[in-house]
Amino acid sequence: MLFSNLMRLFIAIVFPDDVVDRLSRLRDAIHDEAESGTFVSRENLHLTLEFLGECRSRECRLAKEAMEAVHASPFSIVLDRTGFFQRPDGDIWWVGAGKSRELQDLHAALSSALSERGFMTERKKFRPHVTLGRRVVTRFCAGSIEAIRVSVASMTLMLSERGDKGMIYTPLHETRFF
Repeated sequence: MLFSNLMRLFIAIVFPDDVVDRLSRLRDAIHDEAESGTFVSRENLHLTLEFLGECRSRECRLAKEAMEAVHASPFSIVLDRTGFFQRPDGDIWWVGAGKSRELQDLHAALSSALSERGFMTERKKFRPHVTLGRRVVTRFCAGSIEAIRVSVASMTLMLSERGDKGMIYTPLHETRFF
């Protein structure tokens, strides 16, 4: 019997270094006020468009095909606030994106292209954000931050693997917008 290796995949917007630097400083400020929590490493800061979960190589090919089927032009988003999703074991802290019709349209087109290829996509409302930490207990106050403008010119299929020192995200495929 043959076994296929499963890959944990997601599709994301990956940020340039200057944006990652600003997000890292914000993450560090929350970390410094936290009693506990696990914080996302600098190289793993991203905005998830769709989480695909455990996939085989065929599904990886279909995800790439779906990405290429989405036609989008480059656009900008603004990361402008911090917040958290409450959890019993500590909260998930994030930086949120302001309203963006282009981002919502990109997400909808990608979800549709993935669904057409057999993927089960999230049915919850899309809440674009960058996760900074999980299981965080802190006195840090959520709210507005100095706006971080981000140019979005592509989306990236990412492989997520557990390493010795945490999660390792590896880009597998990029679709550029024209």
